[in-house]
Amino acid sequence: MSNSSSVPRRGVLIGSNATAITGLFAASSTAATAAPAEKSPAAAPKLKFGADGMFKIVQFNDTQDGPRTDRRTLELMNKVLDTEKPGFALINGDVINGSPKTVTEVKQAINNVVQPMESRGIPWALTFGNHDEDSMPNGTNMTDAKILDFVRGYKFNANSKNDTIQGESNSQLLIASSKNATPVFGIWLLDSNRYAPKTIAGQDFEGLMSYDWIRPAQIAWYREASKATEARYGKVPSLMFSHIPLWEHHHMWYGAQFTSNDADHEKAVKKHSIEGVKNEGIYTGAFNSGMFTALQERGDVRGVYCGHDHINTFKGNYYGIELGYAPGTGFGTYGLGGTKNHELRGARVFELAENKEGVYAGTRKVFAKDLGIDMSTKAQPLDEPLPLP
Repeated sequence: MSNSSSVPRRGVLIGSNATAITGLFAASSTAATAAPAEKSPAAAPKLKFGADGMFKIVQFNDTQDGPRTDRRTLELMNKVLDTEKPGFALINGDVINGSPKTVTEVKQAINNVVQPMESRGIPWALTFGNHDEDSMPNGTNMTDAKILDFVRGYKFNANSKNDTIQGESNSQLLIASSKNATPVFGIWLLDSNRYAPKTIAGQDFEGLMSYDWIRPAQIAWYREASKATEARYGKVPSLMFSHIPLWEHHHMWYGAQFTSNDADHEKAVKKHSIEGVKNEGIYTGAFNSGMFTALQERGDVRGVYCGHDHINTFKGNYYGIELGYAPGTGFGTYGLGGTKNHELRGARVFELAENKEGVYAGTRKVFAKDLGIDMSTKAQPLDEPLPLP
């Protein structure tokens, strides 16, 4: 597929996969305990719908900055959280960039962008993207696993413990009814991993995407945990979040698998009810490992939302499953370029209503430009990192 774009892309490294030992969801004081041992027992809900039967999820993406995060990133997060008052928020990958030079600087970069949730007592989690280990060449030795150990120390963090499945942020969260402890909706977090290996069977990845893919063990974990959840509670409708888009995000936009023609897109808009924009290529993993077909098989996931491509904001309905992007949140990374560089900085809000059939009531985008935030192109780093806890 074509990935040409006039907009500057993130730096792409092609190298060995990040070491990843993932966890399934583990309990914190405010989040669900997850399931996943080898037999994938069903999770127990700890998140809960409000007394009005409503629940909001806020997705931030690509905060991607260093220990002196651009202050407007935090202003955007704070304003969205104060306006929406979600029951759960996540940063869906590329939480930080590769600029930290020490372990402390890695922790400061992370702490800056989790404090908006932590300081408000909002349960939160993160998934990992391809850039979260980029400080490793600087000697920080902060792998995703070590970052996970750090973030799990926060009171309101809902990330899982390390486990033996590929990746570090595979988790299942269940949201209980306002009336009882029965879960009526779920959240799946998947680690889309980092970069493709240099070679497989002696063959390099020239001509393919340079990113890793959701691995078969992760898909098997989802499938088994989904079955266990259904056996215990019945089918629980859910949303899934991972950093890198699925191949089907591309197929939906173009209405075709092997071409990237704008003429095909015009037909796809109607067929798949697409709304939003695509300003750069859809940068998928190198291989399609079958996550979407597993979702079709299980029938519990209503939508899969990603980030990674900061200036794509579209969503649509692809054969019964929503596929979409959240806008890039961080002001410290690439945007549209020029005077409009920050125009698409934002977040995505998901609304749930337990009394609505299917529970999922819809999603919408929130943009910094509509919240009175300075859109000038000059960087505005914090004077000092926020205090570490």
